[in-house]
Amino acid sequence: MSAYASLETQYKDRECLVAALGDMGYNDVEVHEDAQNLVGYHGDTRTQKANVIVRRKFVGQAANDIGWELQNGSYVQHISQYDSGKHNTKWLDGLKKNYTERVVSKEAKKQGLKLHSRTVVNGKVVVKYLKA
Repeated sequence: MSAYASLETQYKDRECLVAALGDMGYNDVEVHEDAQNLVGYHGDTRTQKANVIVRRKFVGQAANDIGWELQNGSYVQHISQYDSGKHNTKWLDGLKKNYTERVVSKEAKKQGLKLHSRTVVNGKVVVKYLKA
């Protein structure tokens, strides 16, 4: 049985987290008001719970569920040791980048701004918005 590692994140917006997971290829994401138990690769119920869950059948063969549990206003990430091979630092950095872009876009829209341009400069995304 692969142990889960839990990592505090800065993710606070569930809608943006789900959208960022979609950007990473996970379109079948469960969202729960009350945290649900994660399931291990043997179909066993784990003690870790999550409000945002990617079930193991979408993660990969012999995978465990991965999830994000709302605690004190932000999401704690639960990824098993086995699945951290695929969901490594590079993958997590991509998720963080996508999440951040989603949050910025959502906030810009609230302020009545429209996307003007999105470019990559020296590996960093530069986004410019203009008043509508």
